[in-house]
Amino acid sequence: MFKRFSSVIFLTIVFTALEFSCSDTANNGNAGSDTTAIDLNKNVVSAQNVFYYVPSPVEMASLLKTAGAKYNKNFLNDPMNAPKYSTTSSRALNLGVYGTDLAFAGIFDEHAETMLYMNCTGKIADALHVSSAFDNDRHSRLENNMNNRDSVLSIITDTYWDCDALFRENHQDEASSLMLAGGWIEGLYLACKVAEETNSNDIRIRIVEQRSALDKLIVVLDKENNSDVKSIDDQLKSLKKYFDALPKTADGPVKNSTDTLSGVTTVGDDTQKQVSLNDLEFNNILALTTSIRNSVVNQN
Repeated sequence: MFKRFSSVIFLTIVFTALEFSCSDTANNGNAGSDTTAIDLNKNVVSAQNVFYYVPSPVEMASLLKTAGAKYNKNFLNDPMNAPKYSTTSSRALNLGVYGTDLAFAGIFDEHAETMLYMNCTGKIADALHVSSAFDNDRHSRLENNMNNRDSVLSIITDTYWDCDALFRENHQDEASSLMLAGGWIEGLYLACKVAEETNSNDIRIRIVEQRSALDKLIVVLDKENNSDVKSIDDQLKSLKKYFDALPKTADGPVKNSTDTLSGVTTVGDDTQKQVSLNDLEFNNILALTTSIRNSVVNQN
């Protein structure tokens, strides 16, 4: 069972289309869906529906905190690395990485770190010509609401939505896909590092639950005819082999449902078996995830 925590933070827009939509109205549109079957047919799964199953940075940070994670800034990508990213692909990937780090700092009420990563992501967004997602008004609102976690996370979420919408409007679909991949990779990396540090079985379960998101992410990346996208796609396909070897939680297609009152989305149901990782499985995923993540943050 994959529970996604939205409440007031996400305004019931958790896991909407990869496009994030170009307006707030569109963002809210998918949350009311009662039950939607996942179809892995590559002709059916599109960028417009795959992101419904891939955690946003705030979402992944929420999952980790709920599972008992503690904040450790040493796990995050150093903001001093930001100026070295000089290509579109490295910038887009690390915009996703820094977006997850920003959400991680925000969910743990690390005010100074939150502003630091907001500024960092803003600089990369400027280089990618989507700087309006990080305008002065949004920075001011973040500073003025720093003591209100729900407001902080809502601002971070809105920024992420807007950034992707601008990529789509600017016909930078590859950048959008790379940002999504970078954010997901960083989220999985943080989950692995926290699980390694705490030996938390709950977080190991959260890691297993990411296999569905990985499948959908690969579908998105497969659609992009771009060498930089293919490089990260191939690495994620290597990681997928470890996930594919794990026991399945259920037979047949996985379905998701959203409680319209609580705003919580569940993929699967309560009858599905929760699968964790034994030490060998965890160490394999940890090692390869760390390698992929380091290849992303060490790009120029």
